[in-house]
Amino acid sequence: MADDVNHLARARAFHKASAWRQACDEFRAAGGPTGLDIEDVECFAECAQIAGLRDDAIAALMHSFEARAARGQVRPAVASAFWLWEAYNLNGEFAQANGWMARARELGPDDAGKEPGWLLITTAYARIATGATDEALGLLGRAREGAAAVHDGDQLAFATLLTGRALVRSGRLPEGLDCLDDAMLRVLAGETTPRTTSLLFCAAIGTCQVEARDLSRVREWSAALGSWLDTVPPFGGPFYGNCLTYRAAHLRLAGQWTDAITQLEEACRGLAEGAGARLIGHPRYELGESHRLLGNFAEAEAAYRAAAFAGGPTQPGLALLRLCLGDVPAAAAGIRRALGESVGPSARVELLPAAVTVLLAAGAGAEAVAAAAELGSLAGHFNSDSVRAAHARARGELALANDEWPTALPELRRAAGLWRDLDVPYETARCSVLLATAYRGVGDDEAADLELESARAVFTRLGARPDQQVVDGMLLRPGSPSQHGLSPREVQVLGLIVHGLTNRAIGAELFLSERTVQRHVSNIFDKLGVNSRTQAATHAIETGIISSAP
Repeated sequence: MADDVNHLARARAFHKASAWRQACDEFRAAGGPTGLDIEDVECFAECAQIAGLRDDAIAALMHSFEARAARGQVRPAVASAFWLWEAYNLNGEFAQANGWMARARELGPDDAGKEPGWLLITTAYARIATGATDEALGLLGRAREGAAAVHDGDQLAFATLLTGRALVRSGRLPEGLDCLDDAMLRVLAGETTPRTTSLLFCAAIGTCQVEARDLSRVREWSAALGSWLDTVPPFGGPFYGNCLTYRAAHLRLAGQWTDAITQLEEACRGLAEGAGARLIGHPRYELGESHRLLGNFAEAEAAYRAAAFAGGPTQPGLALLRLCLGDVPAAAAGIRRALGESVGPSARVELLPAAVTVLLAAGAGAEAVAAAAELGSLAGHFNSDSVRAAHARARGELALANDEWPTALPELRRAAGLWRDLDVPYETARCSVLLATAYRGVGDDEAADLELESARAVFTRLGARPDQQVVDGMLLRPGSPSQHGLSPREVQVLGLIVHGLTNRAIGAELFLSERTVQRHVSNIFDKLGVNSRTQAATHAIETGIISSAP
């Protein structure tokens, strides 16, 4: 008995200190779910769920539900049913999740004669998923009112955030973002328990990133998530894995790809071990993105495949990987298939910027124009600087593909400025590369070299090896046109030939079809009096048409 008391005292102390795994060990030693008072069982359930100890969590939650229901304590019984719903839902076991809500509903109204808030929230969650926004908002309004009346911080913040998500999905972005901010201020004020805190951080960041395309809020809430994670011991399971995934997505935007990979690998392990099957496709895709940008192409392909096996996304990342590898037909087929299947603004806006790039490389100019036009319409829908930047870049790419250098320049400057203001260095540098192409087209080689040198510095700092290699090739400077008779575009193509790029790869970098590149290569051969790429490269270096930049 004395040992049980000591174990229980330590368990409570560990729970208070957020040392969840240690708390679980002590709660287990003190008797487990069947040997503890109901309040301690609920604490055990919370610790186990946060720590990713799913079997312990489910056993404790089932016991607390039955005990509370037997005593007629509807509100706490439904709370246990809600966390069981969350556990099964996160692992893709939707029938069992639904079953627990059905059992909770059988308990009837709470002691105030009202439908319990967690039931309203889960019903609203399903209505949001089916697009029944008005019904969801009505349910969530009742949940918020009830939570405020009983001072339930978890329910109030949860219902407020879901209200924001419903409004954002219905196109009412300003109202929705106000609700998201309201919910997150409650989280930051410490009004929510750790389980709810982790869920709401992920939900807020995901909504801002995917559905509102608001990178400023993504950055702010990701920083707040990082600060919170730094104050608590590492935990595990789907709660922690999901937090790490969203933190890593922000790191990728900031160009911290190696750090992102470390976090994503940990997230994948935690989700695999902690029953987060429904979530694991997301970190696997993000892992592919960071590896692709670093030039780890084999690792990127493996990550995209793993994401697909888990039911996660593969596009547009896989199409961009194929483009990097020079397989333009596969890239175009992948992005076309994804566009054909995607529905809704959030899904479309994720694909369209890459679609413009890939379709131009495939010589599908009309499709690229249509994709850019749709992206422009979505820029108005989202009222987002990141979407406006993507659209400006797309318009610049279209102009470059038609050798319309003066038209491309203002679009690309606007895109670069927007990405710079959003503090997304990789996208800013990519715009610098495109600007260099336009400057070369109007004959301003000095401005072009300045853009390329700026881009190379960024790519070097980020570790973007594929992009750095392309810039190195473009920095091979052209000699006097009177010496060789090549056009600025032909000199660009020749520089990339010297660097070893195939026609497909050159087309991908310069946003030209493979047929157009072949025409430039043929003209180069005729003007230089050579008949092979090796001879062209050798001639270019020996005669000074191409020389290494200082």
